[in-house]
Amino acid sequence: MSAPGRSAAVSPGGVRMPERGALPASSRQDWCWHWTRSHTGDSTPLESPEVLLLRGRLDTGALREALAEVETRHEALRLHLAGDAGPGADATWPGQRLRSAPGALHVVPAGADGVRAGVRRTLARRLDLTDRMARTTLLRSPDGEHVLVAQFHHLVVDGTSHDVFRRDLAAAYAARTGAERHAPAGRPAPFGYVDLIRREQSEPSRADRRARAAALARTLAAHGAREPLPARPGAEVSDRARFAGVPLALSAGHTEGLLGWCREQRTTPHNTLLALLARAVADEYGRDRLVASVYMHGRTTPEARHAVGLLCNVVPVPLDLGDRDLPGLARHVGGAVLDAWDRVDLPLGAVVGHTDGEGAGTEAVYRTALSHLEFRMTGGAGRAGRAGAVPPFGPELSAENLTYEPPDHGLRFTGRRQALQCARSLYAAVEMAGGEITGSLWYDEQYHHAVRLARVAGAFRTAAQQLLAA
Repeated sequence: MSAPGRSAAVSPGGVRMPERGALPASSRQDWCWHWTRSHTGDSTPLESPEVLLLRGRLDTGALREALAEVETRHEALRLHLAGDAGPGADATWPGQRLRSAPGALHVVPAGADGVRAGVRRTLARRLDLTDRMARTTLLRSPDGEHVLVAQFHHLVVDGTSHDVFRRDLAAAYAARTGAERHAPAGRPAPFGYVDLIRREQSEPSRADRRARAAALARTLAAHGAREPLPARPGAEVSDRARFAGVPLALSAGHTEGLLGWCREQRTTPHNTLLALLARAVADEYGRDRLVASVYMHGRTTPEARHAVGLLCNVVPVPLDLGDRDLPGLARHVGGAVLDAWDRVDLPLGAVVGHTDGEGAGTEAVYRTALSHLEFRMTGGAGRAGRAGAVPPFGPELSAENLTYEPPDHGLRFTGRRQALQCARSLYAAVEMAGGEITGSLWYDEQYHHAVRLARVAGAFRTAAQQLLAA
């Protein structure tokens, strides 16, 4: 395979174009590619496995055909990089190509130590992105238990794509094994991934995105994007991230009250919690403006909602906190998040390139570059959880999600710039399940002072109580 195209032409805006005949990254793949470049090979890989325990009578041939149909239907699953995917802060996008045929289903014995150990061995084999960004393996034990392991790189699959993959696979298998036993009659693909990339690369589209990225960059700079949260005295950030967390949980009673308040105010728990946390961060650090980052899909059409590969994008959200009361702040944040939907197609690298005074060029940027606070929420009008329900595969076969995450090797960065971009940001991850809000505020303890972050978490809980008392 060829090395990344370092001699490729540079397009207006400083984006290197891939080698001739290869496809550029989509706007949604941009931040994932930067992530890949930001970390060394011994970091936790940006892979997203799907592990399904299959119970009952399995027709392996029908499963193989069903997987082939799903890959044929969704172009993103047949993409591969056109050149070396090795990490490196200055590694340029090598381009990607679309394989005409789906990949094989690898059927292997689970081994004497059982299928779960086989799952671990399978997931320990990282994807070769120059071959394919997806791989499927069927593990079979002597007692007839089967586990399907689908490995995806985040360049083509995210949590919402998993839901689509499960649904389409179950339907394709059931069609081949049900009472009528027929192969689906050429259902049209719901979404042309290659067409999306080509539309994005038309000169009018590129010019429009350059103008909007430059305008957003000016707004982010005015909100302190070049002024990160200050480090603790004597902070020295290494090339390995060291995360610690403080809880952000709310009791069941406070959660119920928050949900009622959101209904009255016609806003979402996601936006309200982001407002409360942003206020707590701003007060602790003496700021009246912040940049948050959220993850957005922009799946606004029926076709896009049924597509694999239309990934979340990292979208910066400028916030004016000022002296607003809590209801006013919640409304402001809700409006800012709504405005951010119009920017879901902007590549994060392009925005950073316009904002960063040092000039990012083609150097990798971390996913939260420019952001003081990353906010993620699952449930409660946040993102859907990863382990969604599995549709029935037919009367003789059921499927169940096995929750399995590959070993966490931590994050080791390819350069000081990437390490600092990660360390400077705060990372809030909350979940609403079982009538309670749980979660944590994560931070790099090499950079941030634990006492300050504990105060932020306390101020967040106090603000939630004040909101309900107002």
